[in-house]
Amino acid sequence: MLLVLVFRWCAFAWMAIVAAIGGQVREQAAAVAVAALVATLGWTVWLTLAAVRRSGLALAIDLALAVGLVVAGGFFHPAQHVLTNHPSVTGAYPMAAVAAWAVVRRVSGGLLAGAVVAAALPFAYALNRAPLAELSFSQSLTMTASGLSYVLVGAAVGTASRQFHRLAQALARSSSEAARLAERDELAARIHDDMLQHLALLQRKGMDLAARGDVRPGELRALMAEVRAQEKALRDMVVSGTMVAPHGSACLTAALEKLPGTYGDLAVQVLASGSVVLPDNVVDEIIAAVKEALTNVVKHAQATQAWVSVLEEDSGLTVFVRDNGIGFTFSEEKVRAAGRLGLLLSVRARIERIGGTVAINGRPGRGTEIELRLPG
Repeated sequence: MLLVLVFRWCAFAWMAIVAAIGGQVREQAAAVAVAALVATLGWTVWLTLAAVRRSGLALAIDLALAVGLVVAGGFFHPAQHVLTNHPSVTGAYPMAAVAAWAVVRRVSGGLLAGAVVAAALPFAYALNRAPLAELSFSQSLTMTASGLSYVLVGAAVGTASRQFHRLAQALARSSSEAARLAERDELAARIHDDMLQHLALLQRKGMDLAARGDVRPGELRALMAEVRAQEKALRDMVVSGTMVAPHGSACLTAALEKLPGTYGDLAVQVLASGSVVLPDNVVDEIIAAVKEALTNVVKHAQATQAWVSVLEEDSGLTVFVRDNGIGFTFSEEKVRAAGRLGLLLSVRARIERIGGTVAINGRPGRGTEIELRLPG
């Protein structure tokens, strides 16, 4: 379409030059010629500045202008000008409209537009006082050839446009396939260089523990934590579309998934799906609060397992920290008296600073659950 626009400007420049110095406009019809030039210039400028996609309305206006130029040329040229070899003011510009139809509507559109413009030629001949019934064979052949030129331009440009479209689609498919193969090769290399080595190491550790026989729970939990870490790493490799946090924000779930394996014999499992992206300071406060809660579990709960889960709803975000320890009935006075200020100062204060609330649900003999709630 850019090439059509360039041709359009060249055709208008030809119109202006022929009208100005060619002496091919009758004085009595000069106003019509000027109006045709102004309308053509305005339309061309609008197409250039608006950079519009060729909608049906734009194509219809373009074709109507082309037909109008052909007919107007028959009116303001000297009598029987169409039967001479003198240059025409409006001859080239209608080709741009035919080409535009061919680019957008392919061959059928180009043939239709060419036929419509060609059908206007007899009217132009009649307005130019050319005796249609008395035309010689060569003159009739000239008019027919002029009409066919519009049709042939439409067919040729439409065929080229269709072929270019097919080539562009084939190129896009080839590029996509090449990118997919490159991604597959990169993924295979990463799995071979990283995953397989780690899995082999985990296998040796498991065989050593089995051969030794006396396996402590902490060793087994540590081994399973490494297995889960490798599982997560493999999942991150093969699952596309991972959300990249924009500047000034961070992914909460990614930060939480770094916690397992850092609390000794306490097995920490993170239950979260998807990416929860929040401002940096909010993520920092939540992670600090969760770490303090897990530290309290290690110190006081006598637990072997803790779960950190994330629930994202329209009403807000809730992070749960739950353990399978001895549990307790929460009382702020008793917590203060026992000197366990981490829950109050480090957990509750942090969450309240970012506009959230904390609920501590102690269940004697059945563990404790801490809810960190943030409004939506």
